[in-house]
Amino acid sequence: GGMFSPTKTWRRWHRCVNITQKRHAVATALAASSLPPLVMARGHRIGEVSELPLVVSDGLESLTKTKQAVETLKKLGCGEELQRL
Repeated sequence: GGMFSPTKTWRRWHRCVNITQKRHAVATALAASSLPPLVMARGHRIGEVSELPLVVSDGLESLTKTKQAVETLKKLGCGEELQRL
């Protein structure tokens, strides 16, 4: 049998959005991520995080092991958030 409600080839998957609207959406999302009540309303546990948005240095990209990355995030106060996953 065939799949129920198959994906259609003629569906507009990519819509044209005005560049100004895209910029406004990104700016609004970034501003919302700095407000703790809005972040907690999304279900994130940020009780121990010192400040939002959490900005880290580029040195974090040099970590090669997941264990190192988890330890670094726990030191930054994201331990509760890691347990949520």
